[in-house]
Amino acid sequence: MNTRSPRSLKQLCIEVADSAIALRDDLCLFCTFSRQLGKATLDAIRHPRKIRRYDVYYYMDNCGSDAMPIIALLGFLIGVILAFQAIVQLRRFGVESYVVNLVGTVIVTELAPLVTAVVLAGRTGSSFAAELGTMKADEEIDAMVTMGFDPGRFLLFPKMLALLLIMPGLTIISDVCGISGGMVIVCSMLQVSTGEYLTKTFEIIQPIDLAQGLVKSFVFAVIVAGIGCMKGVNAERNAQGVGRSATSAVVTSIFLIVVTDAILTSCFGIAS
Repeated sequence: MNTRSPRSLKQLCIEVADSAIALRDDLCLFCTFSRQLGKATLDAIRHPRKIRRYDVYYYMDNCGSDAMPIIALLGFLIGVILAFQAIVQLRRFGVESYVVNLVGTVIVTELAPLVTAVVLAGRTGSSFAAELGTMKADEEIDAMVTMGFDPGRFLLFPKMLALLLIMPGLTIISDVCGISGGMVIVCSMLQVSTGEYLTKTFEIIQPIDLAQGLVKSFVFAVIVAGIGCMKGVNAERNAQGVGRSATSAVVTSIFLIVVTDAILTSCFGIAS
């Protein structure tokens, strides 16, 4: 029976060097992409009438309306699961009345924006990467540059603006559905009326909690749209490259979303 030989120090150093080179290349691509997107954003701010409104409406409909059912369903189910588990655990200490506090605060500040961002990363970020990767493979982006069109204005900025506009709305929908799911469990297991549940929820949720969720949704929108577009623009010019760019967009976006969520939560915790 053949056994796998341990890696030598030389092989380990080569792998570390390759990872460092790949990280350097990604940082260079990110800087180039950020400059291109920043130029398109400044041009849109200076000349609002040049914004391709119909492209923005198309992506808002494609990314927002079509994603609304799955986000609402996930928000409702997460509220149900969170309330049920909270009741089981808090009942051991006789403080199950605080379930409403837990469900309302956690959903609004953490779970709703996080779940919405993860769903859009898998659904919209991969779509952006695949669309732009296919255009690059077919040399459509090169043709636009040759004819004097700015890809940042025509391809990147409408996607970014569309996600910035629809992400907060989807987060609020997830908030409402999550609180509704918690209400179903709390009212049925603790014999609490709907009016009491909603009254206590509105007392617990402070404006800073809602602001925290909305700020996270804006930041997550930038991450999802930016990473999806960056991976698509820098995809290899073949079918395998398009697939890898879509996969990499999802993985990178989710990783950055979780890291950013931890940083923002710490910042809001220190500020409060």
